[in-house]
Amino acid sequence: MASYKKSIETKDKIIKTASALFYNQGYNTTTIRDIARESGLSLSRLNYHFNSKAEVAGVICKKFLRNLNTELFEVIPVKHDKILRDTIHIRTWIKIFHSHNPTMNFYYELACENILSELLIESDHQHFIEQAEFLELNLDAQTLRMYAHIFVASLVQLIRAKKEGDITVKTEAILDMCNTLHLKLLDLDPIERDRIITKAKSYASRIEYEMTDLSSIYLSYHEA
Repeated sequence: MASYKKSIETKDKIIKTASALFYNQGYNTTTIRDIARESGLSLSRLNYHFNSKAEVAGVICKKFLRNLNTELFEVIPVKHDKILRDTIHIRTWIKIFHSHNPTMNFYYELACENILSELLIESDHQHFIEQAEFLELNLDAQTLRMYAHIFVASLVQLIRAKKEGDITVKTEAILDMCNTLHLKLLDLDPIERDRIITKAKSYASRIEYEMTDLSSIYLSYHEA
């Protein structure tokens, strides 16, 4: 038991260190040796826990999404409407990586390395399964996986296009488009879709965030 606890603590230390390094100096600039050195570990010990820098980045992405979801659930007064909550989640997440340079740079570098899509597919597939169950939609797992591929591909291309200056539209228009695509894939009718997006915009506009690395986020919500 002590050995297992020590292993978890070591992994957490690696993730925290890598998250700060990627935040401050970028994913591409940071080497696996940098992460080992700053973690106070030998390279062989780090490699015992993680096979590659990409694997470390994947854990950071997943941890950030979990932390964001937890923070949103705590601060926004939306507990039982899963679709509205997920719409706010998408809106907040995309706003962060389109307006916060360290986060945008990190996701952009992962997109250019063809890492980001693979990282997001599984989590988005699970989200679509949960949303379909919540809405009592008769959709099979393969269809929902296809939806996840469509949504993630759109997100990844948006990240690249925004960073490379290929699109110059305001972030708010990008958020609306992503929310609309997500809800269209769930086959919500246009009136209900617009209602959810309008409410999500209102909630999301009152959320402020703080970040000190790429896996931690702290939200505050201001009542209207």
